[in-house]
Amino acid sequence: MVSSTSLVSVVIAATSLTLVALEPPAPCGPGLDAVGTPRTCVGLDLDSVGFADNGPLADLTRELSALNAEITGSATTIVLLDNMTPDPSQDSDTIAPLRHRVQGAMTAVRRANEESVAGGTDPKIKLLLASYGSRAQWWPQAVDAIKKAREPERIAAVTGIGQSLDNTRRAVAALSSAGIATVGSVVTADDMNTDLDGRPIQHFARVAPTNTDEARAMVSYLGTHGYQRVMLVHDLNEEDSYSRTLASAFTAEYESRVGIGIPYTDPYRSPRQQLNGAQRDEYMTNRFVQMRPDICVNRPDVVVFAGRSADLVSFMTALAEGGSCGIRSLDIVTGDDAANIAGKPLPASGHLGFRVFYTALAHDGQWDTAPPDSDNRKNYDAFTEMFLESGFGQVDLADGHAMMSHDAALTAITAIRRNPLATSDPSTVSDYLLGFRCTNTIPGATGVIALERNGNPANKAMPILQIRADGFLEQEDLAWPAGAPLDPRTTCA
Repeated sequence: MVSSTSLVSVVIAATSLTLVALEPPAPCGPGLDAVGTPRTCVGLDLDSVGFADNGPLADLTRELSALNAEITGSATTIVLLDNMTPDPSQDSDTIAPLRHRVQGAMTAVRRANEESVAGGTDPKIKLLLASYGSRAQWWPQAVDAIKKAREPERIAAVTGIGQSLDNTRRAVAALSSAGIATVGSVVTADDMNTDLDGRPIQHFARVAPTNTDEARAMVSYLGTHGYQRVMLVHDLNEEDSYSRTLASAFTAEYESRVGIGIPYTDPYRSPRQQLNGAQRDEYMTNRFVQMRPDICVNRPDVVVFAGRSADLVSFMTALAEGGSCGIRSLDIVTGDDAANIAGKPLPASGHLGFRVFYTALAHDGQWDTAPPDSDNRKNYDAFTEMFLESGFGQVDLADGHAMMSHDAALTAITAIRRNPLATSDPSTVSDYLLGFRCTNTIPGATGVIALERNGNPANKAMPILQIRADGFLEQEDLAWPAGAPLDPRTTCA
């Protein structure tokens, strides 16, 4: 027989369990605001507590907190701004390259504080993470948080920016209006250095080649490999600057070099907002099923895909699962966003296989054939040594995002250190970015970095990579927009 006291204890215990289960998630930390469902945090992570409960960056935020704690006395801060909580139901970015971008920035800060690679070792540099959420829709909160913390945290520059979107352009323009310099890491859209009204963004630079540079490399690749029947599949999403400018740049470059229009084109439109009742990949696969008959009838030698890599996977899935139509294999050439699917097997079936080539921003093996005593090889080796000493893995270098993020952060830190007014007047940092000309370069892991007057990199090296069926990457070539490596006598004349 159970006593009444025992019954009361059971009821109390059950009630306690219920209360624990219904307890709301922990509040966002200082500098952050809670948004969305499921809840995430956006803004500036002042205490390195993270942007989501048990988020995928939790280990890195703990390491970053320890890294910042090692610095005593006054220090200058840079901020890595990105979507720190990518959602596969609505974002085309994924967690793996995001982690690599954070790792790269952390490596740059370690090198800058321990080596003289960024113009000495003083002032010491701290790194904070900021997030504008999915599709950068919460960019005003992120920018406002950075502006509020600028003086107390001695913020001198922002780096990162993630994807080329209209919302990220808005964020960069707002930071510029506040006099805060930004150095983009992997943003390639040609219009990223102008606001939505077409005005130049004064306090912005980047280390990634533009989509026009990528288009030049793509057209050269098509010509040297004898492709004749070219089909362009491109995204019409007005808010995706990357896809839009890649398509227009490729079209212009192809017509200029070949002398005729692209033989076949097939547009699509990716979703501009979160879908109700469907995942992005399911929705896009169904959309590309409608495009499959055009591929089967026109039988192109190559498809140039001007869109996000997440949609490229859906495109290949729709073709592979649609049954045989006489095409045994299909070559695809695309832009740098394909780094997001590197390491994952490509969709395929018994009747259709794919060869995917893309213009990469960087690759861990891109300097393997360079002489051991060359500057590019030495700079890459020095970066890799610190990256691995930090506990990060060699496999994390494959997509190139860690290298690009490192170079963007290193560029910002070098400009800060050369500028005695960097913390008292951050608006002057971009003036020092203009000083990185061909005779005064940044020793980047992705190659020496020189900046043109508009903030774009001059003649930046681009690896041409193939994603094999098993997801493994192979470097096909190393390309430069000018057709040859950076030459201080001509490139920045």
